[in-house]
Amino acid sequence: MTGERNAALKPPFLMIKRFAVTAGGSFAYDQAFRLGVNIIRGDNTTGKSSILDLMHYALGAEVTDWTTEQQACDQTLLEVRLNYADYCLRREITDTGKSAMHIFEGTLEEALKDSGKWLRFPNKRSDSTQSYSQKLFSLLSLPSHKTDEAKNLTMHQILRLMYIDQLSETTRLLKEDRKFDNATLRRAIGEYLLGIDDLDAHNARQELIEANSRFDKANAELRAIYRFVGSTNSIIREEHIDREIQSIENDIAALETKKDELRKKRQNKLDSRLRNRASQILEEIDEATKELQEALAERRELRSELSDTALFVQSLDHRLWSLEQSRLTNEVLGDLVFKYCPACLNPVKEQEPEHGCALCKEDISDSHRHYAYLQMSSEIEFQKTESLKLLETFKARTQHLNSRIPSISRKLQQLKYQYRELTSNTNTAEAMLSDIDNEIGYRRGTISSLEEKRTMVEEVERLVSIKEEAQNEINKLKNRLELIEAASRNRLVEVYSNIEEIAATILHMDGGYEDAFENVEEVSFDFARDKMSINGRSKFSASSMVIMKNSIRLAIYLHCINDKSSRFPRLCLIDNIEDKGMTESRSQNFQRHLVSLCDEIETDYQLIFTTSMIDPDLDKSEYVIGPHYRKGEHTLKL
Repeated sequence: MTGERNAALKPPFLMIKRFAVTAGGSFAYDQAFRLGVNIIRGDNTTGKSSILDLMHYALGAEVTDWTTEQQACDQTLLEVRLNYADYCLRREITDTGKSAMHIFEGTLEEALKDSGKWLRFPNKRSDSTQSYSQKLFSLLSLPSHKTDEAKNLTMHQILRLMYIDQLSETTRLLKEDRKFDNATLRRAIGEYLLGIDDLDAHNARQELIEANSRFDKANAELRAIYRFVGSTNSIIREEHIDREIQSIENDIAALETKKDELRKKRQNKLDSRLRNRASQILEEIDEATKELQEALAERRELRSELSDTALFVQSLDHRLWSLEQSRLTNEVLGDLVFKYCPACLNPVKEQEPEHGCALCKEDISDSHRHYAYLQMSSEIEFQKTESLKLLETFKARTQHLNSRIPSISRKLQQLKYQYRELTSNTNTAEAMLSDIDNEIGYRRGTISSLEEKRTMVEEVERLVSIKEEAQNEINKLKNRLELIEAASRNRLVEVYSNIEEIAATILHMDGGYEDAFENVEEVSFDFARDKMSINGRSKFSASSMVIMKNSIRLAIYLHCINDKSSRFPRLCLIDNIEDKGMTESRSQNFQRHLVSLCDEIETDYQLIFTTSMIDPDLDKSEYVIGPHYRKGEHTLKL
């Protein structure tokens, strides 16, 4: 392997020169590392993973799931080369896993002698301070968004592609992140480190998510207002309200004219009209009374149904809980064998068949019991789902009736008032005038109601404006994304093709353990979906899944080392070579080919991996770091 070269035309370079962990004021681990391949070896349970997890944390990852040994430590100290300049990174080990990072320009030996020159960088930036991710990105000459932290990637995120750990599922392409993870972020990590996207597409996708969120929020608020007023947005547009008010005012003017004409007409011409109007009001009163009674009866029935259904859902929840408790109790206690019948206290005959109940003799084998639990649980869940749907239906109908009943009551009271006014007035002309006055009063009340709706107009106009602006932005962002993706499509195809070719070569080196790896026609990996497959298959034996994952991840790493447009910092940590039942011969075969492929690299790189089944020849080579930890020993000297 060549020595260090000028980094001007190389991808960003990150190398670990020395890694130390302190506990109780002294070094619990202190080891130097070299360019190229570094192998930490030792028996199982000696703490190899502890070292790589702490190293991963020291580089800027957020870690909260500490082991007992790691929690006993105070801090990590990491001497690194960042684009060929020496720096030291120091982080305290905290429960939150989000502690600040202290950075020193120089070697660790210099830093330990001059503790006053450490600069502190928090986990998240503020108006006055950079975050440690921003600082490290800057030192590595990695592009980042200048104004919006939410649109940046962090060290924690890019380390998901740089570190292959044991705890993440073998089906996943990236290191798992259970706190914050989505398809957009995973895609951004892959495309950023592969040099396909410089965050322009990522930022556009983030802005598209925000624009869609604004559109959906405004749309939901508008729908709520429209449901309240009982119509579409036209009913509360200002011009519509003005037209409706003008129409009602015209009606009032016509009624006023009618009043004037009525006073001039003779008394005897009004009697029949008055009787007809009274009869009409009585019919309307009967209809309104019937409608009110039906609505009230339906609401009472719905409230009863709501109460009964809610109680039924509670009982189903209790049954599910009881079923789970029964299952757990059975797992803990095992089968209960009765010597005496709990009913008659006579001795119980020996159970038949072997897996039969001591009392009823029915089959209670584990498989039968598990199926019974599953069947009962599924049936209860189905009943609960259907009951919850009914609850929503009952609630919606009750809300509708709650809004209708006051309206019907007001209408009924108004009709009764009009009837009393007509029947109590002996002067027919005055009665008719009173009827007209009621009509005028009703219309003036309608105008007042419409005036109140004016208060909603401004809010509706604001929401409509937000929707329109968001939709325009969505259209622009979609067009922008299409242009960005079109511009990078050729590079994406070139990069992915090269990685798939390298992965196929590595898989073929597996040595015949998996037939599909012997004749690899297609290697597929998708950052957004966090999935990968070989010849269309994504499921193999547990050990073959490890080989597949490591081969694809190693192929990504090897491609990026030789790709001047990539942003992968040329450091890779691997801690799962023997994961999931790997045999010794298969592991050692992978180790030999891994080292052989790395020896062909003509630029500076660093790969650190752990193994409990080291190849004998590699165990005697220059690649090994530190002692061979034997059973009973531990990497952390506490």
